[in-house]
Amino acid sequence: MPEDKNLAIALPGEWALQKVFGPVLSEVGEDIKKVYAKGRDRLIATAYRKIDDADDGKQANRRVARDVMWNGAFTEDPVCAEYFGGLLAASRSIDGTDDSAIQFVDVVKSLSSRQLRLHYIIYHCLNLQLAADSEPINVGQSSELSNKSLWLATRELTDRLNLHIDTDLNILHRQGLLIEYKIDFHQLDSTASLPYTMIKPTVFGILLYSAAHNRLNDWRQFSSAGFGDFPGIDLPVLFAPSLDALILMVRPDLATSSESPRNET
Repeated sequence: MPEDKNLAIALPGEWALQKVFGPVLSEVGEDIKKVYAKGRDRLIATAYRKIDDADDGKQANRRVARDVMWNGAFTEDPVCAEYFGGLLAASRSIDGTDDSAIQFVDVVKSLSSRQLRLHYIIYHCLNLQLAADSEPINVGQSSELSNKSLWLATRELTDRLNLHIDTDLNILHRQGLLIEYKIDFHQLDSTASLPYTMIKPTVFGILLYSAAHNRLNDWRQFSSAGFGDFPGIDLPVLFAPSLDALILMVRPDLATSSESPRNET
């Protein structure tokens, strides 16, 4: 990364503001000054980091910029900065008229920071899983995508990562970010069981994840290329494309059939 870009991220100010917003800054600058300064600077720095070429002559869309700044500046959660900052960067175009990111802003506004973190974790793990597969799929085909699933260890999600999956998976499903989910357990032997969480993704979930990375134009590459990490956000270690594969990770000595899992209640 160029030295001047590192400096702008470390010390966000007028220079970084101008690079992110472009000419539209002269119209929305006063509004930006009114929002919470610390949160505002974090958003600007995050958006700037996600821009490949700050001298590309693009400017942020007014509608997106307004909603991002007013809603994103009042949280200090890093995952919120990543999503709002990514959407601000994704709204940039030569003439500033592309407001297609506004739908994603509405969804991000409606989710808590914990729910955003859960969305990020799910689609980050899925991105890694699909990119490691030797046969990429067409993620634009919901019929192909619905055949893919992600299996995670429930205790890691709840105990180590402090996620509220019993309620928040339902919220993600309601927002169209998951097509299906299941919280269950598999009996490993007479004394041990493996609580697991299974999810099936949606195209919209991939689109939001891509937009948060400012890679909306690359969303069809989701199954063939890793999109990278958001810094400072803990990720699960245990995730797999099937229950059998998850069991193999947790208990290599008990890679048994998953035909008869029992419900977790």
